[in-house]
Amino acid sequence: MSWTATDTIRTADTNLYRVPNEQALEDATQSFDTLEVIAVTLESEDGHRGLGFTYTIGRGGAATKQFLDDELVPLLEGQPVAPRTVRSNLRGETTFIGREGISEFAVAAVDVAVWDLLGKVTGLPLCELLGGSREAVRMYETDGGWLQYDANTLVENARRIAEDGFAGMKMKVGSSVDRDVERVQAVRDALPADLDLMLDANCSYTVPEARDLTGRLDDVAITWLEEPLPKGDYASYADLRERIDVPIATGENFYNETQFRQAIAQDAVDYVQPDVCRVGGITPWMNVAEQAAATGLAVSPHFIEPLHAHLARAVDNVPYIEHHSTVLDELLADPVPVEDGKIRPPDRPGHGMAFEGASEYRVD
Repeated sequence: MSWTATDTIRTADTNLYRVPNEQALEDATQSFDTLEVIAVTLESEDGHRGLGFTYTIGRGGAATKQFLDDELVPLLEGQPVAPRTVRSNLRGETTFIGREGISEFAVAAVDVAVWDLLGKVTGLPLCELLGGSREAVRMYETDGGWLQYDANTLVENARRIAEDGFAGMKMKVGSSVDRDVERVQAVRDALPADLDLMLDANCSYTVPEARDLTGRLDDVAITWLEEPLPKGDYASYADLRERIDVPIATGENFYNETQFRQAIAQDAVDYVQPDVCRVGGITPWMNVAEQAAATGLAVSPHFIEPLHAHLARAVDNVPYIEHHSTVLDELLADPVPVEDGKIRPPDRPGHGMAFEGASEYRVD
């Protein structure tokens, strides 16, 4: 789809929100009880407003906001409401600071905001702006599988997830192989056979440990093993993928398109997992999805369900998206409902989200 940008950006405002979880959530490498959301609101010369945001897990939000305020916001006035142009211009100005981490998080917030603003200008929902539809998107559930849960709690959560209509369940592993095997077997026995089971090690295993785990679960149906090894070790991922029968998923901790390109080129991944707020925004997310499709790989994005619902409907290689937690809903004026394990992109122009009424979480 093509368009001509006739409107330009007039102002940009930023805010930082800190939202507590109901309980601390644990995986193999961290425990976190707070979500930090860094938001950018753009207003065009014609009076349209677009919201963009990125997030961190409990820390780093203030630094990201400061980078936005000091380095990116001064560059936005007069920019066209054209996401790819704006992102290219901003990244050209951040080369000296590096294209990973804080700078990419900040660029992501702006990129999402410009896409939302373009939706407001054209009157189209984001999914349609990207060439897709508003059909409901299947989801798998992660929120019931955190590492702090014992086997009995995981079994209860697995049964609830099945009753709620989700396509599958993801559970955390990585505490010890013995404990992981016991918990996985209990969940697989409780989960209906037609529901998928994913394992997420959060980069905590060595190659021998990952091989030991999958070998001891040889008779258990597992859809993928996610991030078994440290981030960025593409050669080890490729070697492990050749040695085990369980598909490999990775990408939530990749911070630009180049990292995905390297993983795909080295045959290190089966399921590609870009996070729209970490990979740099909607523009690079779509590029990653198209690259995965060209090599026959599936995409299943990490977190940020209301945005990923739009993106999933714009490409053909997303079997389902992740239902991670409901913490983000605390900020939304009108949370996007999950019905029978599915989520439908809002029909409002842009991505359809607003942080109205979230002042109690705003950090001055």
